Amino acid sequence: MRFVLAIVSFVIGLLLVGLGVAQRTVFAPPSSTVAQASSMTTAPVTVIPGSTLNANPGYQRINVAGSGTVFAAYGKTSDIDAWVGDAKHNTLRYDAEGERLVARTTGSDDSVPDPKGSDLWYQEYDGAGQFTVRLPQDVSVVLVGDGKSAAPSDVSVTWPRDTATPSVGPLMVAGGVFVLGGIVLLVWAFLHQRRSRGPRRRSGGTRPPRVRASRRAAAAGAQVPARSRRGRRSMIAVPVVLVGTLALAGCSSEYWPQGGGDATATATPTASATGAAEQAEPTAATRQQINRIVGRIAEVATKADADKDADLAATRFTGPALELRKANYQIRDKDQDVQAPPAISAADISVSLPQQTDTWPRTVFVVASDPDDQKTAPQALTLVQESARDDYKVAYDVSLEADAKLPSVAPVSIGTAQLASDSKLLALAPDAVGPAYGDILSKDADSKYADLFQADGDDLRGKIGKDYKDRKSASLPDTAKIEYSSESPDGSAIALATNGAGALVSVNLNEIEKVTPTADGAEVNTEGAVKALSGVDSSKKGISATYGVQLLFSVPAVGSDDKIVLLGFTQGLTAASEVQ
Repeated sequence: MRFVLAIVSFVIGLLLVGLGVAQRTVFAPPSSTVAQASSMTTAPVTVIPGSTLNANPGYQRINVAGSGTVFAAYGKTSDIDAWVGDAKHNTLRYDAEGERLVARTTGSDDSVPDPKGSDLWYQEYDGAGQFTVRLPQDVSVVLVGDGKSAAPSDVSVTWPRDTATPSVGPLMVAGGVFVLGGIVLLVWAFLHQRRSRGPRRRSGGTRPPRVRASRRAAAAGAQVPARSRRGRRSMIAVPVVLVGTLALAGCSSEYWPQGGGDATATATPTASATGAAEQAEPTAATRQQINRIVGRIAEVATKADADKDADLAATRFTGPALELRKANYQIRDKDQDVQAPPAISAADISVSLPQQTDTWPRTVFVVASDPDDQKTAPQALTLVQESARDDYKVAYDVSLEADAKLPSVAPVSIGTAQLASDSKLLALAPDAVGPAYGDILSKDADSKYADLFQADGDDLRGKIGKDYKDRKSASLPDTAKIEYSSESPDGSAIALATNGAGALVSVNLNEIEKVTPTADGAEVNTEGAVKALSGVDSSKKGISATYGVQLLFSVPAVGSDDKIVLLGFTQGLTAASEVQ
C-alpha cells in the first residue's frame, strides 16, 4: 500500500509540474497585441488619437511605412487638431473585437503645409520605421506624407500583454511537495519491507549458517563486483535537482498571484496624475518645446545677422524686433562700423513662462543667455505664435539691465495669464506704460508719471532722456532746430502676470527726432546710421529719424506702493527719411 501511495504521489507531482511548465510554454499567452490599420483613404493626414493609443495598457510601439515620404510626430491632441484644421484626414480608432485600427475620414482640404520642424510637436520622426512611446490620453500622433499625397498607409500599433501566469508558482510548489512526499513514502515503504524480513526461528533445530553467495564465489576464485550505491544516489539526486529547479523557477513574481493592494498602488498614481493633468490649465508650450524653439530662433538669428538676410530673419522675428533687425541690416550694408543686434543664445534659459491657453495667438516669455559670453547681456524674449501652423516669432528682444531683478513667476508646468492691453489690474494699464515712459524721457522729473517709475538703475534715461535731448538740441547751429516726439502703437503691449499680482510688460516706444533748417538756403546734413538708412546726404527740407525702443517693465498691481521698474531695453534706428 505504501508503494502505491508513493507512486500516486509521484504521478500527481509530475502532473502538477507538467501543468506548470505548460503554462509557460504551450499554454503561454501572447506577449503583445498588434493592431493593423485597414481601409485607409487617400487623405494627406492620419491621426492616432490618445484614446486609441491607450486602448490597451502599457507602452505603444508604432510602426509606420509608406511608398513615399513618411513623417510622424506627436504632440498635445488639441494642438494637432488645430494644425490639421479642415484638412482631409484619417482618424484611427481601435476595434477591440477585431484587434485592428479602423479609419474614419473627415475634412475637406486636400493638402497641408510641410509639418517638419513645427513648434507644436513634442517629438518628430522623419522617415519610415518604428518608435516606442508611452503617451497619455491628451497626446496624439500625426502621420503625414509630403502634405499633398496620401498619408502613409502601413500603420500598426503594438501593445505589450500581461504574460504573468500566477498559477505556475503554486503548481510548481505543489508538484514539488507531492514529489517529495512520494520520496518519503518510498523510503518508508522500503524501510518497512526490510524490517518485515528480519530473522525468524525455525522449529526442529538450529538453521545452519548461510554463506553469502559472494563469499562462495570468492572461495571458488570468482570476481564479484563490489556493491554500489550509485543507483540509489542517482535516484535521490534527480528529485532533489528537480525540486531545486522548480523552487528557483517559482521565485519570479510573474509566477505568483499578486495581491489587490499592489495593483491598486500601481494604478493610483497614474490616475491621480491624469486627473491633475485634466484639471490644470493648458499651457502654450512645455519646457522641452521652449528650449527647442529658442534653439531654433538662436540658429536663425545667428545666420540672419551674419548674412544680413532680412527674409530669413522674418521667419523667426516679427513686430518691433523684426523692424530693428531689418534696419540694422540696411545700415550695415553701407556702414561696416555699425554693430549687429545683440546675439541670442539658447545655452542657458533661466526663465520660461508660457501663457495659459490652448487657443491662438499664444505668448511665451523667456530669458536666454550664454554663460561663456560676458559681453552680451541676457536677452528677454517675448515670443508670439499667431496660429497653429505658424512658428513662434520674437516680437520683443530686450537686453536686460545689469542689476535687473525679475519678479517671481510661475513654473513652466503651470504657466501664467496674459492680461489685456487695457487691463485695470495694474498700476498702469499695459498700453499706457509706453506713453508714460516716453513722457518721462522728455520731461524727466517734471513728468506727471515720474512718481510711478523707479529712477535708480534706469540707464536708458541717461542715454536718450531729457538731458541727452537738451544737449543734442544745444549742439545744433542756429540755422537748424530739432523736435522730439514719441509714440507707442495701441495694442502693442504684451503683459504676462507674475506671482505678486503684477506683470511683466513688453512695450514698444518710437522716439522720433526731426531736424529742420530755420534759415533760407540752409541744409541739414546727415551722417552715420541716419545717412546710411535714409540714403540722403543733405536736405533743405529736413531729416526725420525714428529710433525703435523695445522696453521690458515690471509693473506692480493696482494699489501697490511699489514702483514700475525698467528691467531692460534695446534701442536702435528703425527709419530715416527726408521730411516731406
